[in-house]
Amino acid sequence: MLITRIIAKNFKTYQDLDLDLSVNEEQPIILIGGENGGGKTTLFQAIYSALYGLKVKDEAHFNKLQNAGARAKNLVTNDNKVELEIHFTGKVLHTDFTYKIKRTYALNAQNTPVEAVSLNLNGDTFNYGTATPHAERVKKEAEVNKIIKANLPQELSKYFLFDAMQAGDLLKDEYLNRVIKENIENVMGFNKYIQLGSATSNLTEEYIAQSIEIEEERNQYKTLLDERKKQEEIVGSNQTLYERALTYSIAQKDIYESAKEGKNLQANIQEQILIIEKQIEGILNKEVLFIEQSEKFLNDIEIQVFIPKLVSIVQNEIELLLSEKKQQPESETLEPIQINTIANKVIAFLQENDLLTNEPSAEVRSKLTTYILKKANENGYTSGYDFVDKNDLANFEQLLGWSSINYYNTLEQQKISLEKELYNLPDLQIQLLELRKNDSGGSEDIMKSYEVNELKTKEYKEAIKNGQGEIERVDAKIKRFDLSDEEVPNPKLELLKKLGPFFSKVSNALLENKKAKIEEAMKADLNTTLVVYENQIDRVVLSEDLSNLSFKIYHKAGNEIYLDELNAASKQIIIQVLLKSLHQYGDYNPPVMIDTVMGYLDESSRASLLENYFPKLSHQTILLSTDSEIKKATDLTKIENFISKKYTLIRDKENQLTHVVDGYFEN
Repeated sequence: MLITRIIAKNFKTYQDLDLDLSVNEEQPIILIGGENGGGKTTLFQAIYSALYGLKVKDEAHFNKLQNAGARAKNLVTNDNKVELEIHFTGKVLHTDFTYKIKRTYALNAQNTPVEAVSLNLNGDTFNYGTATPHAERVKKEAEVNKIIKANLPQELSKYFLFDAMQAGDLLKDEYLNRVIKENIENVMGFNKYIQLGSATSNLTEEYIAQSIEIEEERNQYKTLLDERKKQEEIVGSNQTLYERALTYSIAQKDIYESAKEGKNLQANIQEQILIIEKQIEGILNKEVLFIEQSEKFLNDIEIQVFIPKLVSIVQNEIELLLSEKKQQPESETLEPIQINTIANKVIAFLQENDLLTNEPSAEVRSKLTTYILKKANENGYTSGYDFVDKNDLANFEQLLGWSSINYYNTLEQQKISLEKELYNLPDLQIQLLELRKNDSGGSEDIMKSYEVNELKTKEYKEAIKNGQGEIERVDAKIKRFDLSDEEVPNPKLELLKKLGPFFSKVSNALLENKKAKIEEAMKADLNTTLVVYENQIDRVVLSEDLSNLSFKIYHKAGNEIYLDELNAASKQIIIQVLLKSLHQYGDYNPPVMIDTVMGYLDESSRASLLENYFPKLSHQTILLSTDSEIKKATDLTKIENFISKKYTLIRDKENQLTHVVDGYFEN
């Protein structure tokens, strides 16, 4: 994904923004300077909101989104709109596409906020909005969301579009572990081999049960298998409950902290309710759209799959036929339909002149046609395709030019994504119920619900650990039966015993490969950017336990460098290094946009980031900085050769708006 342009009209400090953000391969950085309060964070918000949309609650909220200077001069009326438009390019199935998404917000006659969305995909445009019939809107909204998700899912956006001052907080966020887990698990073929290994294990156990001749032992073996299955179901159930409790904890953490501080939470809770309602509606809409698209695919399967496959099979023969027919001179060639017409006219002439008294039989007519055809082509060009009618040639040419896209792979990816979202749907519904309950209650109810959930989270985690221990105990008993009769071995059983470890080995190799790449990349970057431990990092280790992911950093002296004991600046660097590794080896290729770019960093750390980190961070890196963060006199030269464009945001305090000028703090 590459952002090429952002347009914002009547949006907060920007009355009429139109900014070119395109970069070239050798210069991936866009540097945007501005004073504090000059519009850097608002530019960040404009890009984010153009991608994912605004949640405009009411008339008062809409008025706050508009440019204050225009409102003060009474230039804003009910006809005024907030417009956000983003242009970007991205790949879908290895093909480059150009996208333009425009979102317009206004108040209707009842002063209720309404939205209109326009998507331009390689020149093809379609629109939808609040006034669009529900079924049509659902379909088009899902299409837009699908395009955005394919380039940068909203749930992952905070790891690539972020405020560096807050980056260190991500180390405490359980969502970060989930992102690491998702990136590792998404290795090509990784899940496939896990599933094959599981199926092989189940089949192996069935063969072992069949091979045990003593009924009592066979029953014992089956009882152990049933016991393990029961324990696995219990662990799976507790795992689901644990993940739901964890999701709730993460989602409600800020509200809980605010409640402890005695803040008024009603507006915050109501905003969260709107967000979750929108998420639930989006998931259900995607499900409806997926069903519709699947049905359409099945209805058009002949056009999308069968005919292209047929063409690929007979393509060489058709090309040879067309080549032969093109070499045949038209003036010397009579088509079969023409010969048949001539034969009929000859017979009619003979009958009219009493030269033929009886009606000729079909056999006679056929012989006459064959004779004329033979004589007509005696001195002409002949081929093995003379039986093909001239009128059919156009059909063959059209068949060769047949083009159709097989959407099966796209639907399969949608299915996988939808299954994950539907799996999380109950979590969202539970969160919504809790938020509504908290909205009608007070701070004490919020704190109580959160603290009870924290206790449950610990209980579920302990139950999972105990259940896994019980599974290991049962497994040890099961393995005592894992013996085949040496005198009469079962070939299928012996093969299955080999396949299970093979699939396990492949999946582990894939896991280790991706882990090793992330670990090595982080080690190399930390040794150059983490100034307090420059060239002293011996290794970075991602945990083996995928269900409880974490990472550790070790000094060359052998001791662990504890993350929670590092200062804010070091945490900022570590999290940015981790995000770079996930960006490099993950399944998405979005741009990176960093606000408050230097955060807590000292001079040495800043120089290291400028020289070693930002130039290699991404194919497009947008840096938002004050002149005290990236200093023009000393810092700019370190990244000058990697910058495609430089801008400065100039705040017009009198008119309450921001202008953009070329250059980085030129005046």
